[in-house]
Amino acid sequence: MQARAVNNPSAATAGLSIRLAIALAFADASVAVLALPQIVERLHTSISHVTWVITAYNLALIASTVVMVPFADRLASRRALVSGLVIFGLASLGSGLAGSLPVLVVWRCVQGAGAGLLLCASLPLFAGERRGAGATLQSWAATAAFGAAIGPAVGGILTQLFDWRAIFLAQAPVAAVAALATIAGPAPAGDSDAGLDGRSCDAPAGSLSPLLANVALAFVSAGVIGALFLATVMLINVWQLAPLGAAAVLAVIPIATACAERLAPRRSPIVAAAAGAVVLAVGLIVLALIAQRELGVTLIALALCGAGLGLSFPALTRVALGGRGALFTRAARTVASREGGLVVGLVLLTPVLVNELNAAPSHAVPQVTRAILSSPVPLLTKIELGARLAIANAHTPQSQLPDFGPPFAHAAASQSAETKGQLAALETQVDTLVQRAVTRSFRKPLLLCSLLSLLALVPLGYALVRRPRT
Repeated sequence: MQARAVNNPSAATAGLSIRLAIALAFADASVAVLALPQIVERLHTSISHVTWVITAYNLALIASTVVMVPFADRLASRRALVSGLVIFGLASLGSGLAGSLPVLVVWRCVQGAGAGLLLCASLPLFAGERRGAGATLQSWAATAAFGAAIGPAVGGILTQLFDWRAIFLAQAPVAAVAALATIAGPAPAGDSDAGLDGRSCDAPAGSLSPLLANVALAFVSAGVIGALFLATVMLINVWQLAPLGAAAVLAVIPIATACAERLAPRRSPIVAAAAGAVVLAVGLIVLALIAQRELGVTLIALALCGAGLGLSFPALTRVALGGRGALFTRAARTVASREGGLVVGLVLLTPVLVNELNAAPSHAVPQVTRAILSSPVPLLTKIELGARLAIANAHTPQSQLPDFGPPFAHAAASQSAETKGQLAALETQVDTLVQRAVTRSFRKPLLLCSLLSLLALVPLGYALVRRPRT
């Protein structure tokens, strides 16, 4: 009795460290999103290039999981988890200290490789500390979903309070604590797959196979890019919110994810996953229809996205992990499917977004011209101002909003108090028109994200049609 009492605290600590490792690895795919605008500015790059900070991590994570599958039976789970955490932590330090985008991308690849190792090793250890297959798979899946959802909010807080580098530097001590807790904890009950084969999965037999669940998971992951990446860029780059303000808005995603996960029907993964894909698509469509800065509607849309994530991700992940084979191998397949969906989403959406952002200021030119011509500002001032605004727009870096402050400041320098007031009002009007045009440029990529999410209904529908009748 006494020995058991002594071991319980360390066992609880080890279990917490495993959950922390899972959440950290999945959050890292999205935690850097809120730092991207600052990375663009500090490392003198563009949105089309900075997306490699996320893509490189996901690609390395996928590659590492695929490479490790043949060696799954030879790897000790606890040793692999600790090794993954060490690699992940050291690469986090390297990412935080990187002085250029290429160096940062290289370290992100190393970080992704460490994340792949720790994620694949975490499932067998998770199984060793829990009773029952359903509890194991559900808890692993819920932890993974919440980690992905909370990433942008955490990244925004760290970026606002410190710097973009703090996002990566802060991960190193977290990984170190998780590694030490895993080492100090008791040996796992075993890495046995007993009780975790396809027959004991929460999903009804013959309804949704792990293969179809992984396919649907990839589509939903691709759609989630709209909420985790596109919404972040819109909040910071277009609506000019501070990272902390954007983090407060994005915090609705993990809150809705956690609430929806608790309400998801455990007995019908097809229903939960389909409902989640539809709710996510609806949230993305609402975001796409926003034509100007409307934080209230944005909160509702992101809440829908978070709810869709909470309904679909745990249900699909639970079924995907419930197939046959080593737990390490099952985790590798599921992680690869999920991160592969994120990569596909980024690869498809980035060129569309960049093209729309580059064209947005030009779309606003007719409205801006009418606003200048109809203003009570003197004619010569209008002509000079128009010419300077055109130059500022032409010299704006790719995928960034033009800075019209200097042209208006120059125009107002030698004007009367009345004209200065008119120019200030005109500047506000011009900024609003440009902001609306750029906001509308997110419509096409967000609608594409909603379509990717709805494509998850294809494998789910196929599973429903071929389900054996009783």
